[in-house]
Amino acid sequence: MESDGPLFYTPRSMRAKSFIDLRMGMESVLKSLICYFENEDRKGKRLLNWIQKYGHDIGKMMRKVRPHLPENIVTEYEGDILKMDGLPVGLRYRLDTWDFRGNREEYYYDTIGSDYWLSKNLEALSKLIDFANENLKPHSRVVGSSELLAEMMEPRYEKYT
Repeated sequence: MESDGPLFYTPRSMRAKSFIDLRMGMESVLKSLICYFENEDRKGKRLLNWIQKYGHDIGKMMRKVRPHLPENIVTEYEGDILKMDGLPVGLRYRLDTWDFRGNREEYYYDTIGSDYWLSKNLEALSKLIDFANENLKPHSRVVGSSELLAEMMEPRYEKYT
């Protein structure tokens, strides 16, 4: 089948898709850290509604969680992480139609087009995940079957059911 539309297997398109995966991972770990450190005993629907207000605003998430992050992560990665906000989440649908010539071309090569930038953000994501895991370790334990059954019987908020 022939098409005049964009080719979704071009290197630029593949980079955009990889970037979006990286960005979604970054948003997820930042939101999880915000929920962990700043939840103020919110649970269920209240917690979900509260965290959803951050949307895709990585800068806002970083500002909220920054006081809880190790200084070495902030110092080394914050600038690269914040550049993600300059690239919209909808990029995955329209990168091939964007004209990066002119003012956007330089930004492309500073971000999605840069192996170094992508690698730095992947490193940052890995370190943030490790940091989250370290904070969750004290809460990890083996759950007995009776406790598990009791937990399963508790009412809980399920957004999509």
